[in-house]
Order: sequence, then C-alpha cells, then structure tokens
Amino acid sequence: MGDVARLAERFAAAHRGEPLDYSVDSLAVVDRLLDARRQAKGKAASVAAEAGCYVGEVIRRQLGGRWRDTPAAPVRRGFLGLFGGGRPVFAPVLDLGVITVSPVEKVRARLRGPSEDTIEIYYEAVERTIIPRVEDLA
Repeated sequence: MGDVARLAERFAAAHRGEPLDYSVDSLAVVDRLLDARRQAKGKAASVAAEAGCYVGEVIRRQLGGRWRDTPAAPVRRGFLGLFGGGRPVFAPVLDLGVITVSPVEKVRARLRGPSEDTIEIYYEAVERTIIPRVEDLA
C-alpha cells in the first residue's frame, strides 16, 4: 500500500509551514484545512484521498494497524450516476484488529458534512475502541 504513504506525504508537502508531523495534535490542523477546502467548494476528490491517507497514517503510527484495499471498491459514474463507464474510488481501509476504519471515506464525509463532525473526534473514537478508558469500562 505504497500509494497510501505517498498520498499522505503529498498532503503534508502541499501544506508546508503547517505542523503536519503525524502527531495526534496535527489532526486539528487537518480539520482547519478541510474546513477551508469545504468553504472554497473546490475539487475535493484528490484532497479527500490525500488528507484521508494522512489521517490514516496518524492513526496507524499512533495505534498500529495495517492498510489494505477494500474488497470491492465502489465505482463512481458520470452525471447522476447514469452515464459514463465510471472509475474505481480510492478507498483503502486500515485494519486495527478490533475494528477496521476508513479514513479516506471519513474525510470525504467531513468535506460534505457538518463541521462539528471533526477528524479529532473521529480519532478519539477510534482510540477509545482500541484502548478503552477506565471510565468507559465501569
């Protein structure tokens, strides 16, 4: 899954000057960048793949796991899904043993959805599933 690392690096390189160091704290920067992208209403497909790979790499480096391809990648078609041959959508998943997550799909949803649904909250939910807190066990 060399594509994942390459896309994550491309995202970090495109935002030089930002503290994108694969730390959990850097996810706040990703949220800010995604908010700006959503407001600009530009092309989100390449940004979603790159930012999603970066988010996944943060998760993998902090919590472990292994990237793998989705069994059957969804296909996006032309206008309203009616015309055109379509092309596979890049949607690798991160297998963490206990759960499998899809950071690229999460970023796609983040670009379409409400700003309250942050990448930081996503990371915390994944972390809580992997490493339950004492108060969650009571």
